[in-house]
Amino acid sequence: MQEKRIITKSSQETFDFGKHLGEAIDFPLIIFLQGQMGAGKTLFSKGFVAGMGIDDEVTSPTYTLVNEYGTPPRIFHFDLYRLKDPDELYEMGFEDYLSQGCTLLLEWPDLVWQDQLEPRLEICLKTCLETPQQREIILKTDHPKVAQILKAL
Repeated sequence: MQEKRIITKSSQETFDFGKHLGEAIDFPLIIFLQGQMGAGKTLFSKGFVAGMGIDDEVTSPTYTLVNEYGTPPRIFHFDLYRLKDPDELYEMGFEDYLSQGCTLLLEWPDLVWQDQLEPRLEICLKTCLETPQQREIILKTDHPKVAQILKAL
């Protein structure tokens, strides 16, 4: 598994890293975003969406469960925190989102059968570093094309 660790020192750097990664991705990808509340998952997502050239306002999908970005939709941004079991995810039509050939950003992805989804990138944002604004961003993938992008970052 390819792994890369990045330290950002501010919210702007976290946004910028997400944007840089979004600029590097030119194919549909499933991204698992993990981290405690307030770790920067939505901030990273804002940068990523901007990096893909989409000007939509990015907000946390905490209450809507999923937000769409781009016209037609190119990114689906999920927040699965409120779901209790995998059946709820599939009852809301998750497989339909998978079949559209779009990038999926999945916050709190624990309910998803992760080993069945490709290509994927696992991203964990960690806090509690030297300052409250710092983040450690850990990126992992088994997918060769995604691993090549991580090496180039």
